[in-house]
Amino acid sequence: MIKTKVRNAPVVLNQDIGIPVPVFTEAERTRQREDPLVSQLVNLIMRDGKKMQAETLVKDALLDIRKHTNSDPFKLLSDAIDLSAPLMDTRSAKVGSKIIQVPRALNLRQRRRKAILWLLDSADKRGERHFPQRLSGELQAIVNGNSSVLPKKLALHKLVIESRSNIRTTSR
Repeated sequence: MIKTKVRNAPVVLNQDIGIPVPVFTEAERTRQREDPLVSQLVNLIMRDGKKMQAETLVKDALLDIRKHTNSDPFKLLSDAIDLSAPLMDTRSAKVGSKIIQVPRALNLRQRRRKAILWLLDSADKRGERHFPQRLSGELQAIVNGNSSVLPKKLALHKLVIESRSNIRTTSR
């Protein structure tokens, strides 16, 4: 393999088919391992303890983002998660014989978890054949504002606003 540079993104020219393939620099590989957001995404994708497989899927999705947008995929991932993360959630509480929804604020990790779960659910419903392409397409759709994740966030916030009168009705 011959190393080249295309559009300021490091790539490796595949000798077999002659197509430039984007790669991560050493700093980006370290960042992929140490970034808490990427780590949380990998852990939520992981099934049956196969973490390396989940890391490979995330790496391929980030490389696909780099290839299509020619921008920092970690920044796009962070922006997409922040755009789709809800600020509040509701929990069920029993008051007398009624069960009501009580709004509560979410911390950063809870916000990211809910956004990532929505992201993965929406990516599974996309039409692309391979998961990394579905994930990268969904991340780009969130940033562009035409994803099915954003209405979920708005619906949850609407529910929280509707049930804001229930905040003081419970002792917890």
